[in-house]
Amino acid sequence: MRVINRLSTGNEFISIPDVLVLNAGIQDIGFVYEAFRACIELHGSEERPFLQPILEVNDRSFLEDGDLEWSRISYWIPKFALIKPPIKAEMHISAPPDRRGFVYAITVTNTSELPITVKIGWRGCWERTHHAANLSKLMVGMKHASISHYRPGVPVVEYRGHVPLFAVAFVADPPLKAKVAGESTDSEDSSKKPDYYCHAGPGKPLSYELTDEFLLEPNNIRDFALYVGIGLEEVSAIGSAEEMKLQGWKRLLASLQSWLDARTIEHEDEALKELANINSFYNYFYSQAVALDTEELTVVSARSAKNDACASYRDRDALLWSLPAVLQVNWSQARRMLLHGFTVQLSNVGVRSRYINGIVLEPGMQLDQLCAPIHALRHYVEVTGDMSVLFDRRVQHGINTIQQTLAALRHPKVQLFETLLLPSGRLSKLPYVCYSNVMVWRALKDLTWLYERIRDVDRSLEAEELAERIRITILGHFIVDGPFGKMFAQSVDLEGNHELGDDPSGSLLLLPFYEFCSADDPVYKHTAQWIRSELYSCSANDSDQASQSLDGSSGLSLVRIVNELLAGSKELASDFLRRAQLDDGIACEVVDPGTGTAIKGRAYASLGGYLAFGLTTALRMRLPATARVTQSRRPSEALYQPPPPEAGWVPKKARL
Repeated sequence: MRVINRLSTGNEFISIPDVLVLNAGIQDIGFVYEAFRACIELHGSEERPFLQPILEVNDRSFLEDGDLEWSRISYWIPKFALIKPPIKAEMHISAPPDRRGFVYAITVTNTSELPITVKIGWRGCWERTHHAANLSKLMVGMKHASISHYRPGVPVVEYRGHVPLFAVAFVADPPLKAKVAGESTDSEDSSKKPDYYCHAGPGKPLSYELTDEFLLEPNNIRDFALYVGIGLEEVSAIGSAEEMKLQGWKRLLASLQSWLDARTIEHEDEALKELANINSFYNYFYSQAVALDTEELTVVSARSAKNDACASYRDRDALLWSLPAVLQVNWSQARRMLLHGFTVQLSNVGVRSRYINGIVLEPGMQLDQLCAPIHALRHYVEVTGDMSVLFDRRVQHGINTIQQTLAALRHPKVQLFETLLLPSGRLSKLPYVCYSNVMVWRALKDLTWLYERIRDVDRSLEAEELAERIRITILGHFIVDGPFGKMFAQSVDLEGNHELGDDPSGSLLLLPFYEFCSADDPVYKHTAQWIRSELYSCSANDSDQASQSLDGSSGLSLVRIVNELLAGSKELASDFLRRAQLDDGIACEVVDPGTGTAIKGRAYASLGGYLAFGLTTALRMRLPATARVTQSRRPSEALYQPPPPEAGWVPKKARL
């Protein structure tokens, strides 16, 4: 059984990556801010989280003894329970879809036969504000807190430069007494001072508290809810919270649970089902976001500063890892991600990583990433039957752009394509990489299939002929002598030099998965045997990327484990995943081979998608109905079907 220290939840606006199971506290929250090209994170202090519940009975605290029991509703909603005479308490943290914020609800019941005095509420601390785009750095603006003039009794904390940049509002139902304090003030009853105001500098704490004390009769039940809204300044933050309050926390919770249940993956093995669904939802909400300041879709590798790829865009992460998993949850949202790759991120397609607005973050051409949009397009059309996307001029322009870039990378005489970087982002010592060129072949095969769908015979034949020439060239230049017989080299230079190796981020184990060769091909079998042997372990020059065999003694790449699932070694890989701790159950880059505990690359959202996709594909898990597309017309009635789907969530309703 996995040992869990924290839970994660959130929605497309807000991320809540660290809900502590010990005391049900929320350590930090985050959101994407497009003007800053980054994720912004608001952190609590070491002593006090950003927000934590208060529950005292007859002057005795009931949340500091570690007696809470935790669970996940529908694999995503943190729930806490406390049964300790004379009281029973339940707590839920839910981030409803399409809402700028979240709800923290507490229900208390007097289980005794005597009245009890209960103090209930929340307290929190905002100490640090971090800007995370790969690296996380402290921001230097001022934090301000006050009891709102706009809505008396509502505490608001706001971050300002020359003008307000973003704010968080706390709206309690029923209303609670509010206190706020800055770095040079004592906490006091601010509810009695409507003009009370304080501030705190960078790295200094700003505190807030909402509480009430009352008499709870025997067998009585009381509900309390805190609606936490975010916005660009005070009014919008309060508006976000108050709209949720009007809906009511029970209705919001039921709506979110219904949404999640409709998108749950089914499987007989409960441990693997849980792992697949947790990572599926984590990928869905943490590999994409709606920017707070523009309300535009952003796609990222991760939304937590604990990951080095936080708030960065990579074609592979977005389109080969995240999108197939999103397609298993909500196909119309997958369409939006695909179009994002063909529009916002197109101008620098294939470059190692970009900011959320498409500007280059880490330069360097990565050939496998250049091919990712085309393979993702083919996968999307094949799964959904949505041909309309092929007639989108933005997609057509994107395909032409990728083909033109490929032409510039092509050797003038040999049908091979050069790359600067390996799939992992490391420098390739030799210019022509086997896996990357296989991805070029795969992209051309995909284009052949796509052009056939729209009856463009000439382009289909052209792509098919070039793909076949590339395949022959790959077989002619990358097959070399190895310890077990003929095998694929990792890279060559066309001057007689080659290098043996494998990169888990673009592994030769996946050649049958991409249909380049069969799993019974002797050359492939020798290559796979070498990768799984000690010879490969000893030759690896980067321990973080090496990913030894599943029963090895050093750091193990989780990508490698998913590769094994897709390569057919599902028994050994699924057995490891069934017992692996990972990053509190969430995908991470490198794990301990014995316990499966995270070593590096925590909170890797897009890898969570790859893990969920690998499990569902290899183990034939049952996908939810939302992954299927209802055809509105028979194929003979129209050139393409169905019509373009709705984008993102279902259209907004006034009431849930």
